[in-house]
Amino acid sequence: MSHLWPILAMLFLVATCRAGETAEWRASTNEPGAARVWLHPGLPIPTVLESLNSKGFRISYKPDQVPPTMILIERPKAKQIDTLLREILSPYDLHADHTIYGEWKVKPIKKKKIRVAAKQ
Repeated sequence: MSHLWPILAMLFLVATCRAGETAEWRASTNEPGAARVWLHPGLPIPTVLESLNSKGFRISYKPDQVPPTMILIERPKAKQIDTLLREILSPYDLHADHTIYGEWKVKPIKKKKIRVAAKQ
């Protein structure tokens, strides 16, 4: 039984090291800078989304939702894909939800309706 403990400790260390590699890979794929996508003002938003798709970020949107007339207003400062998408899409009242399938889905921002109380 005493020979079994070093083997269990070794298996635990191997599993821990493998989990760290996966987390590091996920972190690097979440950064648009790691994908080397060059974003500049005036670039159409559909072109930006397609270039991010070609680099491995799965972003789905409807063409009528994001027409070619939508352009990048300023160069994004974000380093993470979620904040980058928020920065790019928010001027057009759009946002991107991360789905359970690992993709981003572009949707309109739902605004709350303000109810005005009627005077009696």
